[in-house]
Amino acid sequence: MPGLDVWESAPAPTEAWKPDTTADAGGDSWQPDGAAADDGFAGLDNTSKHARGADDGGCRNCGADGHFARDCDQPRAEGGNSGECYNCGEMGHNKADCTNPRAEREFTGDCRVCGMPGHRAAECPTKPPATCKICGEEGHLQAECGVNRITHGIAALSGEDAYLALLEADKERDVDDIKKALLAYAKAYPDVTLREMEEVLRSENMATHLIARQQEVSDTHTIVNLQGQQDQKYTVSIQFSAKPRRAKFAEGYPSTPAENLERLKEAGFPMDRMVQKCSNCNQLGHGSKACPEERREFDKIKITCNNCQEEGHRMRDCTAPRKVRGGDRTCKNCGEEGHIAKECEKPRSAENVECKNCGEMGHFSRDCPSREPEVCRNCGEEGHRKSDCTNERVIQCRNCDAWGHSSRECDQPKDWSRVECSNWNEKGHGVKRCPLPPKEEEAEADGGGW
Repeated sequence: MPGLDVWESAPAPTEAWKPDTTADAGGDSWQPDGAAADDGFAGLDNTSKHARGADDGGCRNCGADGHFARDCDQPRAEGGNSGECYNCGEMGHNKADCTNPRAEREFTGDCRVCGMPGHRAAECPTKPPATCKICGEEGHLQAECGVNRITHGIAALSGEDAYLALLEADKERDVDDIKKALLAYAKAYPDVTLREMEEVLRSENMATHLIARQQEVSDTHTIVNLQGQQDQKYTVSIQFSAKPRRAKFAEGYPSTPAENLERLKEAGFPMDRMVQKCSNCNQLGHGSKACPEERREFDKIKITCNNCQEEGHRMRDCTAPRKVRGGDRTCKNCGEEGHIAKECEKPRSAENVECKNCGEMGHFSRDCPSREPEVCRNCGEEGHRKSDCTNERVIQCRNCDAWGHSSRECDQPKDWSRVECSNWNEKGHGVKRCPLPPKEEEAEADGGGW
């Protein structure tokens, strides 16, 4: 058969199945009785570095039972943390909990800049000069950069191409493309202002509006106009209407188009200052490590154990017996575990119940001492409801106001002055005698509904 010799002469693939008795059989092959199967994950490289036994219940450092790794007095194995504080060098606490003054320590690592041992990256003699994160040039930082940040990184287009891109973006009502085209036009004509751009948009009857809103920005941000001047007063928002579309958005909106044009003289787009803010003194210009003020004490987040509900440790470090998952249901009635309130066999407790009548704790509303006596609507007596009344049912006719029969059983002429129409809620006739059209038909005539 044609092509048969090609198949027979083809070399066997590397991943082909091997007989179970061959030496290069894969880890999924059958093993002789009593032999340990290797599924490819039993090597030392895949053994957990935390477990020290089959039950994984001992210390992660020395493998002994009865204590956790944090309480282990043996040296840290496999290059782990020695337990020494990085701030003062003492044992028994970490840097986050250290109250001692900082102690200078000998640096024994390698420099992250040149890779040589003996000094830190901040002290590296071959460290290149700092570069500006805005323009990428050396010799100054981003806070001192004189480049126009608002148009830096914007594609360089001719004025005509930028204007055509603005027309197309306005037609599509794409805010991102409108802003890109606007900044590209400002890059082509560096002296153009936001007020002049708004006047052009209005003269061409475009849908885009440049609205100067009074809006606060964070101290790590600044408002930059088209010429790159920072700390402007108003924030420019690209809208498709001269009036605010929502009441919430109306705050800070200009009241008239003339006021908007006047605001655009001092308006711009919010941008990051790219200046550090200290988390210790909340001042700009430096980080917390270089803060000259005294270190503030911050409130630490309280940690609550999900096992014993005590504060100060997590469930993984809890020494109390572990609760069985799925069986740790606590009854809100008796406080015992293993069942919930609807399964509780004990009488309902009012210990943690708030009365719906007086708002006090410790009793139900039906047992409230300040509750008004219950009056039966059938017989007028106190102490029971109409549904529990054992007296003869008392009925009052809605037609003649007589007692002992209902309006359906009344032998008097029907008093139409008491009848209310369910169509227009007028008295004097029923819905069948209503001279007005039904409400549904009127709604359809007015175009209501879908």
